[in-house]
Amino acid sequence: MIADGIVAVGDISNVVDTFAQKAKGRLRYYTFVEMFDFLQDADADREFEKYRQVYDALQLAEGSKKSVVPHAPYSVSPSLFQKINAFNKQNQTKSNITISIHNQETQPEQDLFIHGEGAFYGFYGKFGISLDSFKPSSKTAIHYAFENLDPSVKTLFVHNTLTSEADIEAAHRWSPNIFWATCPNANLYIENRLPNYKHFVEKNARVTLGTDSLTSNWQLSIVEEIKTIQRFQSYVPLEMLLRWATLNGAQAFGFDDTLGSLEVGKTPGLNLLTIENDKILRGEKVIIGW
Repeated sequence: MIADGIVAVGDISNVVDTFAQKAKGRLRYYTFVEMFDFLQDADADREFEKYRQVYDALQLAEGSKKSVVPHAPYSVSPSLFQKINAFNKQNQTKSNITISIHNQETQPEQDLFIHGEGAFYGFYGKFGISLDSFKPSSKTAIHYAFENLDPSVKTLFVHNTLTSEADIEAAHRWSPNIFWATCPNANLYIENRLPNYKHFVEKNARVTLGTDSLTSNWQLSIVEEIKTIQRFQSYVPLEMLLRWATLNGAQAFGFDDTLGSLEVGKTPGLNLLTIENDKILRGEKVIIGW
């Protein structure tokens, strides 16, 4: 990531494996300690305590942050949502906290919430987890998140592959503190599908660019994510894509005090982009003064 010019990372963790690397402080991290109980309210206490220990184990390097977050609408019960909200309220101030949650990544998630059917029933059943008490709402999955999250804190919806224009409008009515993370190469890797970025452009949504991880991507490069969007949905203006890749992400994490834009007093990373006809051909990290 450093070689590709990345200076800050929002990283979803549910184990401690990356913590020794993060402690070196070579990148500025916002670690989202992810929790899930597979919609089983009875398991919320046990699962919360398990992941709280992961949260406690992370010693933050200077400038980095952490919070506990829900995994996804389809995997977090109302009881676990309540515990997450209460913990963050107790341990953070609302001005510096960000919550992440996976959103509308696959069709089975929509099928579960809208129709009360679909592949998740069989998937959960293989692990002996019952969804018999689950009640579909006839609404898309993101509305379940609205019902259970705190609209006063910054919320980063991740993936949004199936997010519609109506979903974006509903989210912006629910809270002014919304950011949308897209990971185009990971979406293509996993399901060969991209979000419809037209919806986000038209609604002036604050989009951020991510990579997911090397289990679902060919590399960890924000420049490559921009190039993929330009290849498949070329109507997104280059200037907008550059903001998605820089300032929007810094603002989502509360890192815009030092990163995200070229301003006096800030220390962002610099990348040299080779551009032809408003298309990025390649990018190179620029090292100045260190």
